[in-house]
Amino acid sequence: MFETIWQDLRHGARMLVKNPGFALIGVMSIAIGVGANAAMFSIADGLVLRPLPVPAPNGVLSIAATTPTGELRIGGISYPDYTDLRSRSRSFDDLAAADGLIISFARHRDEPARGTWGAAVSANFFDVLRVRPALGRTFAREEDRVPGRDAVVVLGHHAWTEQFGADPGIVGREIRLSGRVFTIIGVAPEEFTGLGLYLSPAFYVPMAMLPVLNPDAMDRILEQRDFRTLQVVGRLRSNVSLAQARQEVERISRDLQREFPATNERHGLLVRTQMQARFDENPQIAGFSLILIGMALAVLLVACANVAGLLTSRAPLRAREVAVRLAIGGSRVRLVRQLITECALLAVAGGAAGLAVGYGIIRLFEQFQIVTDIGVKFTYVLDQRALTVGVTIAAVSALLSSIVPAWRTTRAGDLSGTLRNTTAPATKGARLWGRHGLVAVQIALTLAVLTAALSFYRAFQAEYGNGTGFRTDHVLLTSLDPGLARYDQQQSDSFYRLLKERVASRPGVTSVALTSFVPLTQDGGDRATIVPEGFVLPPGVDDITVAAARIDEGYFTSIGIPMLAGRGFLNTDTADAPRVAIVSRGMASRYWPDENPIGKRLRLVGSDATWAEVVGVASDVKIRLFASRSTPILYLPRLQNPITRSTLIVRTAIESAAAAADVRAAILETDRNVPILGMETMEAFYHGNAKNLNTVVVRTIGTMGTMGLVLALVGLYGLAAYSVSRRTREIGIRMAMGALPESVLRMVLRQSSVPAISGIVSGVVASFLAGRTMQSIIPNTAADTVTYLLIVPAVVMVLMLAAYIPARRAAHIDPLRALRQD
Repeated sequence: MFETIWQDLRHGARMLVKNPGFALIGVMSIAIGVGANAAMFSIADGLVLRPLPVPAPNGVLSIAATTPTGELRIGGISYPDYTDLRSRSRSFDDLAAADGLIISFARHRDEPARGTWGAAVSANFFDVLRVRPALGRTFAREEDRVPGRDAVVVLGHHAWTEQFGADPGIVGREIRLSGRVFTIIGVAPEEFTGLGLYLSPAFYVPMAMLPVLNPDAMDRILEQRDFRTLQVVGRLRSNVSLAQARQEVERISRDLQREFPATNERHGLLVRTQMQARFDENPQIAGFSLILIGMALAVLLVACANVAGLLTSRAPLRAREVAVRLAIGGSRVRLVRQLITECALLAVAGGAAGLAVGYGIIRLFEQFQIVTDIGVKFTYVLDQRALTVGVTIAAVSALLSSIVPAWRTTRAGDLSGTLRNTTAPATKGARLWGRHGLVAVQIALTLAVLTAALSFYRAFQAEYGNGTGFRTDHVLLTSLDPGLARYDQQQSDSFYRLLKERVASRPGVTSVALTSFVPLTQDGGDRATIVPEGFVLPPGVDDITVAAARIDEGYFTSIGIPMLAGRGFLNTDTADAPRVAIVSRGMASRYWPDENPIGKRLRLVGSDATWAEVVGVASDVKIRLFASRSTPILYLPRLQNPITRSTLIVRTAIESAAAAADVRAAILETDRNVPILGMETMEAFYHGNAKNLNTVVVRTIGTMGTMGLVLALVGLYGLAAYSVSRRTREIGIRMAMGALPESVLRMVLRQSSVPAISGIVSGVVASFLAGRTMQSIIPNTAADTVTYLLIVPAVVMVLMLAAYIPARRAAHIDPLRALRQD
């Protein structure tokens, strides 16, 4: 057995060496297909598919709270609900809770504080996930029982290496978190990066320490049942099914609704797998990942069709060899295996080259990183999972490309005719139409991918052409949170007041303002729940949640948003003054159409103020990419709606980057213990959160489309060249009887146009269907008439050029040499 396989390998290698052109095209085709799919899988893996980095991740389920408000909303769970759920559930080994937060960190008292992402977790968090520390220990149960008592911390592995140089003696040392001294008791393992894909906590602290880390906001989390922020996960018992766990959690949810109707009447509990949770929480990212994988599979099919076409074109050349081996008693199965082995060698070489192609695509995608205060980072790597996908795809490519051509090459026929170099016309016709179909499929898939790439490009360009509605030049953004330095709200207000005075006095600064939300921020931003006066809510809906920003009197001037009616906020809009609000034009037209919004009122749900009066209307702005310009935005005065975390907006007469040093110095002068969570020019922020996405997406999809087009060109060229080679004698006879070169040229081009036209028509249909899918995931990305008018003629011209070269060669065939050909 092994000897015959070795013989097949040696024979296959010799055949490929004898035909370097065929081998090179085959290897390149498979490399493109494998590389595109390995890269797209790696990207999708980094965005949404990667399992939790814990033992037996499939056994870890996510539990979330649901709120029906017209549509099902999914969010966090309150701490009291979590403790009740944990004590009553029997479907899980145990349930753990976590809450992400930004922590002020300093290695010692004299070091300026800086913000970093951390997590407050239940004491059993690491045990439920079966994560063992790299150093030290994790939390004991008694360390999560008394609020504020046990100031202990487990370091994330990357924080241990980056901040402490992987010091093996780190256990027992002290650090400062939010101004409080914490003792390091352990270090998480390197492979564990938390529950999220994009954020890896630098620190883990017990849930009971939340009131200490941020007294102004976090004291409610351990007591209030309607303060829902926790991410809850549980490890399913081995003898319990997912359906049984869902039934039990639904029963517990109904019990909580009956017991606590004031806070739980409209809130349920939902059990999901980790993958379901990611698709629910990041639908656009998940959909985008599926689009990338779908396009990569299309490129793979084009590559397989190309290799299959190459093998089919070689069938007549191998026919005599196959006939001789069959005539002397060779097995058909052995011959098929031999031909598949040759293609497997192509797949091995193509797979290796494809991994290099995939690495290049990943490096291109790494250019895109969202700019946020908390350091969101997408990680794409060609790890073991991606390599497994690449190897599998290479094997599947070899099988798909070779099985049909190998079977057809070795099928029983007229052996004597084959040995005399004659071939039945029916066989030739069938092979030609088979190649027509393969080339048509290549062209259709390529057209669909190219149409998608151009649609994305035009959609992004249209977004940029519409503008953002705010200034992106000469504006500096600095995110701060005095609460992380254990400031209460009054102290935070004093800090900001003094800081604004100092920054405003710096050279080149023209205005300074504070806001809780910057447009195009990717982390969701600020929100407010309201009931607009006079607006009829749908049945079963009690309130509306809208985008919101808590701002001060200089906001609109600093960020460059025009006021359309009424007035902006004043420094007299304090907590003692009547409650006021400003709405965007889109919000005004949605809730008070054909009415003057000035003087209208809206109720702020959950606020001490029952009603707020609208005193101004601001121009619309983009709050996220592909969001409507009419997205309702509510602006509230900071002094009436206090918050400690804010973004300082500094408008400058000089280049905004040049003012960064002065702003940083002003912050340190005011209080060096208040961490700077992020400092970025608005222009860099805009490019990072919007334009970079355009560049990377269009380049990636355009690259895949170009790969497919190159493969389709090779396929059509091969079809035309194959047709000419098989009809050389016929063409010679035609020309000997007086046929003009022009007529031969038209004949070959006409024959090549059959698969081209079929592929283009099919491609238009396929791109239309794909466009509807893309439109449902990312608005305004479906192809329009202009896209088709740009793509289809370009593809036709390129395809005809590919067919013209062998057609021109056919038009110059020497009749005498053609007639002497056997």
